[in-house]
Amino acid sequence: MKKTQSCPPPVRRAALYIRVSTEEQAKKGYSIPAQREDLEEYARTNGYAVAGVFVDEGKSARKRYTARSAFMEMLEKVKAGEIDVILFIKLDRWFRNIADYYEVQKILDAHNVAWKTTQEHYDTETTNGRLYINIRLSVAQDESDRDSDRIKFVFQNKVSRGEAIFGNPPLGLKVEDKHIVPDPETAPLVRELFRHYESHRSISRAVREVGEQFGRILWLDGTRRMLANPLYKGVYRDNLTYCEPLIPPEEFDRVQELLKERSIRHNQTGRIYLFSGLLVCSECGRKMAGRYATTKRKAHNWEYHLYRCPTAMQYHRCPHRKEVNEEKLEAWLLEHIQEELNAYQMQWEASASAPVRPKVDKAAILRKLEKLKQLYIDDYITLEEYQTDYQKYRGKLDAEQPKPQRPDFDRLRTCLNAEFQTGYTAMSPIQRRDFWHSIIKEIRLNTENSPQILFRV
Repeated sequence: MKKTQSCPPPVRRAALYIRVSTEEQAKKGYSIPAQREDLEEYARTNGYAVAGVFVDEGKSARKRYTARSAFMEMLEKVKAGEIDVILFIKLDRWFRNIADYYEVQKILDAHNVAWKTTQEHYDTETTNGRLYINIRLSVAQDESDRDSDRIKFVFQNKVSRGEAIFGNPPLGLKVEDKHIVPDPETAPLVRELFRHYESHRSISRAVREVGEQFGRILWLDGTRRMLANPLYKGVYRDNLTYCEPLIPPEEFDRVQELLKERSIRHNQTGRIYLFSGLLVCSECGRKMAGRYATTKRKAHNWEYHLYRCPTAMQYHRCPHRKEVNEEKLEAWLLEHIQEELNAYQMQWEASASAPVRPKVDKAAILRKLEKLKQLYIDDYITLEEYQTDYQKYRGKLDAEQPKPQRPDFDRLRTCLNAEFQTGYTAMSPIQRRDFWHSIIKEIRLNTENSPQILFRV
């Protein structure tokens, strides 16, 4: 009778997961080499075959697990059936968030993948074991929350005093004596960048021309972020006077309006639409789109530009179906722009004379906020009480309605002096487009294409 030979059990494939944050690696000795050495030794001792090493460096366990690239790569291999068990040294390397833990645990259970810690013992197969894990994760999450609150409070205190909490401020600024100040070497470049963009409303053109002027390479995306960074007007988080403004706040705010409008739309045909981004349908609020058409005049094809409401033409959900001719609108503006400016100024002055809400005592509220902070530091109130009262006082500050600043009507009148039409006729199409965008914020057209002008003041 032949003896049956029993087959040895298959070798289990183990994924080694390592996570460190910068602070933990420095203070607690959770370095990548130390974790890897521990996990590899555990795998050898217990007969596991290492199926992969997944390292998330500088990643906090408080963030969503989807933000950990190595962790997500490991989950994909779990779903592909390439892993039998996941090894990590301690539970806090895995998660400090209960909701995320159970979300990932469902994925592991669905693919029969277990996990083990090399320096702690957990039992996931019994009710008491799962309860113990839940308690440990709750404690870890609470400790992490407390640390986060303390760090936020320290940073908030530094920001309120105008101290720098970062080491690499944006171009044009530098850190000096723990405060952000203009950098004499690069500040002129940033000022010229803002001025150039406000004049021409083209980031790509500003990048090219300002970069050439100062002999520095500027990148499109980086420049766009610079133009939108409130630190340049001295604002950071809740502190409106965090540092000395590099760009005057009024100029910075005007640039933000331009960025929102995205007034100049580039097209690959090279056609120049004088009012692209300025015309708005007053019925649906959509920007009116430009198109070109051709006609034959004296044996020559003549091109002209038209604007129409896209909601009406494409989706048939707006009653504004009339197109406006660019040449006719341009002629109307040249004839009526000065009287439209007069009417706009009268309307603004009438609205500015209306009574406004009483001004709150800003200094008194700031003193209360300072006392509130001291109460929290001295442990007289809880963090929850501090946050509730802080939001209440901040709400009072935000509710203040400052007196509107008078627009610079003189600048517009200088642009629209008696001789401006003579100079206008000598302009190129691009210069004409830039001229209209420099003085007009928006032209609203109703169903009859009657214009209502909002000036850029």
